[in-house]
Amino acid sequence: MKNVFSSQLIKLRRQRNFSQGALANKMFVSRQSISKWENGESEPSIDKLIDLSDVFNVDLNYLLIGKNKISKEIILKIDSLYKSFNKPVLKNINLKIHGNERIALLGSNGTGKSTLFKTLIGIEQPDKGKITYNFNKHKNLNVMPQQDNLINDLKVNEHINLSSAINKSYSKELTNNLLKKFNLFDNKNDYVSSLSGGQKRKLSLLISVIRPSKLLLLDEPTVGMDLDTIDFFWRYIDHIGGAVITITHDFNQIDKFFSRVILIKNGQISQDASVDTIHSHNQTIEQWYRIMNKE
Repeated sequence: MKNVFSSQLIKLRRQRNFSQGALANKMFVSRQSISKWENGESEPSIDKLIDLSDVFNVDLNYLLIGKNKISKEIILKIDSLYKSFNKPVLKNINLKIHGNERIALLGSNGTGKSTLFKTLIGIEQPDKGKITYNFNKHKNLNVMPQQDNLINDLKVNEHINLSSAINKSYSKELTNNLLKKFNLFDNKNDYVSSLSGGQKRKLSLLISVIRPSKLLLLDEPTVGMDLDTIDFFWRYIDHIGGAVITITHDFNQIDKFFSRVILIKNGQISQDASVDTIHSHNQTIEQWYRIMNKE
């Protein structure tokens, strides 16, 4: 247990911005105990494990097993993909996506990131190449676009009920649970048009995760969010099942929540690296990106 548990404990503590001392106070143990748990020198009792799961608001399986080991299942494979408009936009894209990966898709504006997303969704068709989905794309692919795709004339609960019915996952209990989890319960009878920008982004996320997915695609999801909503957003995304591919330049969150980064330059995959490998070279993701994205 200790290797996975120790790394999970460090990860969760840093995500919550707890010092070892602050966590020790919450757990009614010494700071030295926290240090020993993180170093793998000792293990907490089952009672303390339960307390830790309560403090971090995660289940025991996540605390003990985590997501350190990426599934070997290949859920999506891209072979020699090309796409042009007036000029080449995507050139010889080859990629394998495994179950439960957290992938940040990076690159300057105009490098082909959004075109790749549109091609994966099916909005655009490749000129050459092949995309293999090892799942039902219509049932197990969820998308949160950069622009909120909401119906302003509906009330919040009506919009959720409509989306739930379309996805064949409607229940009153589900709707209420989602509204509470996303802190929108008090707004359930408000029209979508009256929501703040942050509330609309929360609603967009809620709708995109109503049903479980094998793959969730997020295009600049935190644009327009306030800081509290951003914090909620990344914590929630970290606990959903399936793989996630996100176009984002929120480097601090990539350091915390992602397992892999892919850099696109001039329509090609320039770099494909593990976040752990980058960190092992004493680099943050932002430092790595600035170096690798130089012309």
